[in-house]
Amino acid sequence: MSNQQIVLRPAIGEDVPALLALMDSVLDWLVARGRTQQWGTTPFSRIPGFPGRVADWTAQGAITLAQRGEACVGLLALGPTAPPRVPAGLVPDGAIFIHTVMSDRGPEGRGVGATLLEEAEHRARTYGSPALALDHWAGSPELDRFYEGRGYVKVGAYEDKQEGGAVRTTVRVHRLTPSADRPEGYGE
Repeated sequence: MSNQQIVLRPAIGEDVPALLALMDSVLDWLVARGRTQQWGTTPFSRIPGFPGRVADWTAQGAITLAQRGEACVGLLALGPTAPPRVPAGLVPDGAIFIHTVMSDRGPEGRGVGATLLEEAEHRARTYGSPALALDHWAGSPELDRFYEGRGYVKVGAYEDKQEGGAVRTTVRVHRLTPSADRPEGYGE
C-alpha cells in the first residue's frame, strides 16, 4: 500500500482520460476474474457516447476524483436523483444517489472506496439529505459485505439489461442521522 495520502477534489475536463482509464482498468480486473456480469466486457472508453457522458458529469461537478500523488485512484459520482432503472419507491425522497464509486484494484486503491463513501456522506449531510442510496451487482458477496459494513441496507432488487442478458441488481439505502453540527430543521 502506498504511504501517500488520498486527496479528493472535483474532477475537471482534463481528468476525463484518467477517469476512463481507471474505469477500464477496474473492468479489466473484473473480466480477468470471470466477473463479466457486473459490467460486461466492453471497455467504458469504447462504449458509444460514454466518454461524452463522463465529460458532461465532470462539467456538472458530479464527479469527485481520488488521487495519490498524481495518480487517479478512485472516483465518486453523485446525483440528486436515482436513475430511471431503479424501481420507484425504493429510494427515499431527498436521498443523494451514488451513481458510481470505484477504486483502483491495486495497492494504490486500498482505502479509497471507504474514503469516497465518507465523502458522499459528508456531502449528503451538507445538503441536508436524509439518506444516501446506490445500486450494485447482486452477484458479489464482497460488495454486499462492503456496503453492509458501512450501513447500507438492502431495500430491494431489480433486473437490469447488460451485455448478454439480464443482471440482478441490489438497491441499498444508508439513512443518515441528524448531525450535531447541523441546525435543527436544516434540509427538511
